[in-house]
Amino acid sequence: MVFLFSSFRLILQRKVRKSETRSGMVSYNPHDQVKEVRTMPKEIVLEMQERCELTPEAIEGMVNELSEYHAQFRSAFARPEAFEHSLVYVRGLLGEEERKNTERMALGQGKNVRNLQYFIGQSPWDDGAALEIHQRLVGEDLGEAEGVALIDESGVVKQGQHSVGVGHQYCGAVGKNANSQNGVYLGYVSSKGYSLIEGALYMQEAWFSPDYAADRKACGVPEELPYRTKPQIGVELLHRAVERGSLPFQWVAADELYGDSPVFRDGVAAMHKWYFVEVRPAFLVWRRRPATALPVWTGRGSAPKHPRLCDPGDQPFPVSQLVDSILPNQWVRMRIKEGSQGPIYCELAFLRVIEARHGLPQGEVWLVIRRKLDGSGEIKFYLSNAPANVSRLALARLCAMRWPVELLFEEGKGETGLDHYEMRSWRGWHHHMLLVGIAHHFLVRLRLRLSHLAPLLTIYQVRLLLTSVLPKPVFDAAAAIARVIYYQRRNAVAYRSHRKSRLATIPVWV
Repeated sequence: MVFLFSSFRLILQRKVRKSETRSGMVSYNPHDQVKEVRTMPKEIVLEMQERCELTPEAIEGMVNELSEYHAQFRSAFARPEAFEHSLVYVRGLLGEEERKNTERMALGQGKNVRNLQYFIGQSPWDDGAALEIHQRLVGEDLGEAEGVALIDESGVVKQGQHSVGVGHQYCGAVGKNANSQNGVYLGYVSSKGYSLIEGALYMQEAWFSPDYAADRKACGVPEELPYRTKPQIGVELLHRAVERGSLPFQWVAADELYGDSPVFRDGVAAMHKWYFVEVRPAFLVWRRRPATALPVWTGRGSAPKHPRLCDPGDQPFPVSQLVDSILPNQWVRMRIKEGSQGPIYCELAFLRVIEARHGLPQGEVWLVIRRKLDGSGEIKFYLSNAPANVSRLALARLCAMRWPVELLFEEGKGETGLDHYEMRSWRGWHHHMLLVGIAHHFLVRLRLRLSHLAPLLTIYQVRLLLTSVLPKPVFDAAAAIARVIYYQRRNAVAYRSHRKSRLATIPVWV
């Protein structure tokens, strides 16, 4: 990633600086840039992919590194037992267990299952203090003035009806409506890497109705918690991150769910941050500010307070209509990322437009149009409140900085058990997501340390190295018998509970 962003910066900067035009767009032969991109970077990428100078000595100390890393969170836990349980949980998330639920992580390390379940689902340890430490460490390792805060949501399909916030709603994991839980997440990305900061559970409005009062109480949902939309939750996550400090960023990137929300865009702007958000093709704008005025008061009724368009025919139009007006030499070609099968290119156009809201002009903003070059014809639109004098390079860079949020979810689910939780409580959900972020960032730290030996290490490969040195309890005949006894007792307790519930539904005959 360091190579991708730094090489992109050097390539595009040279082109953009000599191509400013009066139209507020970029003009040059895009094919020249493609030729430049494809010369030396290809050789460097191949060299970096093939280079791996790892030695056993480089990874033998990873266990001690994990202990030292985790020790920085000691002040967040009032009781020593909770501090030890947190290490067990983080080790479990980083370990070899295919399904990283609490039971398997505890048994895999020879620990008491009930104690670990209580720690993650019910114990009132201060996740706010742990989160503050976590954000500080992310800032120390990855922080840059040009860092970007990422807001996005991710869903997990659930089978039952009693987990906190569960409901029939859109779930991105399956691409359709499903019985699921959804969370809104804050991530951070810089040229050094990316990490997950915080997650917040989204609850549908129905959960705040009287019909769900018993479920809210059973799941430990805070009584004072109001219903919030996903964009509102995103603003709250950003606000808390700003309050905690220690995480330098000026930009906020998000998809169209947040880009189409005035609440989200205004919330980001109120924090004096610059958003770079995707918007729908139907998003309405003007190229030039239309004239507005208060209607003439006739003397009857209240005097007009809201301006109107002087020319009712001067209506805003969808951003999609601007694509055909862009000349061929006004597109900037760039490499958005280095994919598993080679570089992925797109073309960009930059315009200053006037946002339309309720049929009236608002502030002047940047509109960035991105066109894929893979034959799909896909076109996306991005809005930004960055100042008019911000460089096109900075705006183009945001297109490349947006995609790591998908890697965060992919790695979180594939490597650190983000979607493996089985607790039902509000507290348990947020405890789990925090420890997932802490575990993932430890892998990021290891990758940074080993980057001079293996520049293109993946998070999966780093975890593979770590699991080779993590301590593993002896699993002999006695350990197997003890685990079977645990399973037998657990199954018996579950049977008695289910049998009692079923018998309670059978009518009593007299």
